[in-house]
Amino acid sequence: MPFRARALALSFGFAITILLGAMPGTAPEPAAAASKKVAIIVGPTGITDSHYQPWAEDLADMARAAGATVDLRYCATPAQAKLAANGANIIVYFGHGNGFPNPYSSTENPLSVNGWGLRDPARTWDRESCEDNVLRYYGEDYLTGKASGYGWTGGAITPAADFVMVYSNACYAPGAGESRPAPTEATALSRVGHYSDPIMELGGTYFATDLGSEQLVDRILRNPDASFGSIFEQGNGFDANALRRFPHPSAPGAEAWLHRTDSQWLGDDYWFAFAGDPTRTPNGGGTEYTGPAPAAPFSDISGSKFYDDILWLEASGITSGCGNGRFCPDGIVTRSQMASFLARALALPATSTNYFVDDDGNRHEDNINRLAAAGITSGCAEDRFCPDGAVARDQMASFLERALVLPGSSVNWFIDDAGNKHESAINAIAQADVTRGCGSDRYCPAGAVTRGQMAAFLHRAFGD
Repeated sequence: MPFRARALALSFGFAITILLGAMPGTAPEPAAAASKKVAIIVGPTGITDSHYQPWAEDLADMARAAGATVDLRYCATPAQAKLAANGANIIVYFGHGNGFPNPYSSTENPLSVNGWGLRDPARTWDRESCEDNVLRYYGEDYLTGKASGYGWTGGAITPAADFVMVYSNACYAPGAGESRPAPTEATALSRVGHYSDPIMELGGTYFATDLGSEQLVDRILRNPDASFGSIFEQGNGFDANALRRFPHPSAPGAEAWLHRTDSQWLGDDYWFAFAGDPTRTPNGGGTEYTGPAPAAPFSDISGSKFYDDILWLEASGITSGCGNGRFCPDGIVTRSQMASFLARALALPATSTNYFVDDDGNRHEDNINRLAAAGITSGCAEDRFCPDGAVARDQMASFLERALVLPGSSVNWFIDDAGNKHESAINAIAQADVTRGCGSDRYCPAGAVTRGQMAAFLHRAFGD
């Protein structure tokens, strides 16, 4: 990203926000131990001298008042940034953000994204102003020691164990874009996931904020035994209703948090984020934390229009996802999977009868037989169930009509199912408000049912 236009356009708002960030919402606890080290790294941008450097100096004063030692590096080179980060308990970065995904590249380049924008030591610097003409991006491969060059030597950064990384006013780091309207929730989650990946790899905890970092760092220093989840709640602009928690897209056991705020200064976007274990504490321990919002059970349902339906499906014990903490909402439902969805939703009893010859060894065989015993399916042909076949929307209607024992409907609800052998079932589930079609008086009977759509069908059919 050659120029951080967003920061320039909103500089006044940022200035006010940072001032607010220095005002804790509640009385602070006693100062943290003096052994804590805070590294503050300031990179070159068009507003470094007028905004980032003064904010960094204010942050340094606050950290010292909380009992920490501070290593502040203005217009930092890779060597200076690495030296500051060495042994640091908290690293705060002010500068250009270049996370992925962004508008400038359709592919993720770990040499230049999800890291720090620093001063390239090979470029001429007048030593008076720190601006874009001396900028180079050092991406996640530099931070984790997979890459070197352009002044970066000696491998990965070496902060203290259980360190905290705070990105302050860096594009994409909290999920936000460079202009309004806000990106989709899925894009915001992807940005937080990618940007936090190297921090997770290095064993750290990740925060990103465009709403002022002083209060956040103060809380981390003064509350060494508090959970990161509770510390997040004390950040500027926190609203429990705005918090969305997801399993981290790539770090098992970690979470990724999004927080969308309609700031009077910045507009409506994702300005505050977290990645890590919310029960972990700054001192490296752990404590109980449940939080004001439950964590989503799957990492790939952010932004899905079936989000609430999928949550219901999981909470009802009907699904545990498709593996690796995912639900695969766009995946096509097979007939065998559909049998398990329905058998669990209906709590169908077991049967000793083997109804079909083509499902032997299929992991859904027991539920297929339960469905047949209940009279909900007669298969796809004599003695066959076709377990790997995709479930079409018209077939889904008949499965649900039989499962719910629905009465017929005298209303013809859709215009595209005339003559379809499942038409009466389609009308029956429409009458029962189990389906609203696919739009404009259409049902799309031949369309394949996705896992997300299946969640919606079952939620309307069996939910409260």
